[in-house]
Amino acid sequence: MKKSLPLGLGGILIALLIQGCAPSSYKVKSPTASDIEYSGSATSPALTLSVKDARAANEKVFSYGILKANLIMDGTPVDPINYLKDHTVKELQARGVDASAAENGSVDVTVNKLYIRNHRASGFSPFVTMSWLSADVKTTKGTQRIAAFIKRGKVPVWSFDEVIEPTFNEPLSLLVKEFSAKVNQVTGNQAISNDEVNKLVSAINAQPAPADAYLKVYQLGFGNNKTAIKPLVELSKNADEYIRLAAISSLGNLKATSEISYLKNLYAAGNNWQDRSMALKAICDLGTPEALAFAKQTKAELEKSGKKDKDIEWTTEILNLYL
Repeated sequence: MKKSLPLGLGGILIALLIQGCAPSSYKVKSPTASDIEYSGSATSPALTLSVKDARAANEKVFSYGILKANLIMDGTPVDPINYLKDHTVKELQARGVDASAAENGSVDVTVNKLYIRNHRASGFSPFVTMSWLSADVKTTKGTQRIAAFIKRGKVPVWSFDEVIEPTFNEPLSLLVKEFSAKVNQVTGNQAISNDEVNKLVSAINAQPAPADAYLKVYQLGFGNNKTAIKPLVELSKNADEYIRLAAISSLGNLKATSEISYLKNLYAAGNNWQDRSMALKAICDLGTPEALAFAKQTKAELEKSGKKDKDIEWTTEILNLYL
């Protein structure tokens, strides 16, 4: 007769297996700013950001999850609000925008949510991080909700040092770049040139495909040039998961309202949760009455279903960034 583990011991062993040799903190680095300027940025008006922390008291922890994962930079714990503020200014400056930060600026940014959640099903599965951001940006034209969501995973083979770049540094950099691009949309609405779009598309489609092709796909979305929409639709069908997800997300970043039916169909019939969730994020980014109505309807249906699983929990969490 097969003996069962003593009560509670099985759970302890599973927890230990998941943790493996995971450290309690990770040393992250500053993101590298983009190297493509927006056209006409040199003549744009100065932009001064005033960033305020409006996170709920129980949402102040920046990095958490199934594993302890404190983030350290330059020997001190990362202050997420200052991290976002400082690197958003640097990213905008790299794009050619005359940007700075001050207590009282021309653009008020209220951060509602900003955190990284990690997950790991077992010691043999990927270490996954999901980075979340929701903020309200107020200008003289009114207030607009800006959000971002990035999911990354990596199976550590030799040590947990292997997960730092793909699951912390990279998504943090993408989070800053996406936020900066959306701030630019709300304020100056500048874009990279058509020539730069063509260069990125050519580089992405090169054979053999460059290892950083998916990062170039993100740059199409962060470039704010709508001529990238057509190639992004094709890239959203790519067999490479990271290229595909970057393309789907970028359709939302570029507010490709002409593709809302395509994104709805992708959400309904996507092959996996990653595709469906990114399609839903893109729909929310469109920001049109039709898109927001779809988001509210989807959230109501998820809540009405009464089902409890990670996919539904995370999908609802994405919707809450916007609603």
